[in-house]
Amino acid sequence: MKLHAYVLAGDPAWIAQSIRSYYGIVDRIVVSYDRSGLSWSGAPLSVDESRRRLEVADPDGKMVLLPGDYADPSRAAMAGETAQRQDALDAASDGADWVLQLDTDEIAPAPNAIARSVATARSRGATALDFPLRTIYARTRSGSFLESCGRLWTDRAAYPGAIAVASGTRLSFARQTGTAPLHRVDVAPWNTDPAHGATTPVHEVVPLSSAILHMSWVRTEAQLAEKQVVSGHAGESSWEQRMALWRRRSDHPRATTMRTPFSGDPSRWFRIVRLAAYADVQP
Repeated sequence: MKLHAYVLAGDPAWIAQSIRSYYGIVDRIVVSYDRSGLSWSGAPLSVDESRRRLEVADPDGKMVLLPGDYADPSRAAMAGETAQRQDALDAASDGADWVLQLDTDEIAPAPNAIARSVATARSRGATALDFPLRTIYARTRSGSFLESCGRLWTDRAAYPGAIAVASGTRLSFARQTGTAPLHRVDVAPWNTDPAHGATTPVHEVVPLSSAILHMSWVRTEAQLAEKQVVSGHAGESSWEQRMALWRRRSDHPRATTMRTPFSGDPSRWFRIVRLAAYADVQP
């Protein structure tokens, strides 16, 4: 089975680590970016820095550049994201059986586990793969990390959208696939994502160590400020309030985790974890 991938180049923080994490299991990587260096809403985007970091992470020349015109302030940012992803997915589908669509702040510590799950999904007749993500929220002063978890500090997965799809798939919203047959992998035999119901099916189980690391909030404040402006979710909630919470939780991780079992809000459930491979890596 031949695997390709695509990435949207504009967020350089973790892009090299992300590409390197699954580089060995794909034959081709389509790099999509706006040729004018702008985001979907028309704000400046770090395309040049992203491409520079990608070049260093491509020793075998697997990457194919795909510039386009995606900045359009007149339409919703998520509509622009979906359109750009579809163009990139269509290009990556050429000659592939399946296509990985990891975001550039997502790191795959066990790429072979993803490849096996893709093969299993294909054998089941599925055309999309939901694979668990661990939401890594912040780095603490000691070098450990705050991670979203269950209410009693249990393992928890997140699913922002399929991380792999059969070639030729049509996307419905960002990287979501609508009613496409789905193979769902979790870190337990039951659903661990509070955003899904208890009866949500689990077709396959992998250890927590195989789950994808989502480093979205593990950044400098300047990088977070840029992401807020250019993200497909820009303007959806109070940015200043979210930043204030992020600073407080980062500065007081133990107090943050001790509050976890007393809150009924899953967005406030955290635990402290150590990720030795990334303790000293600066985005």
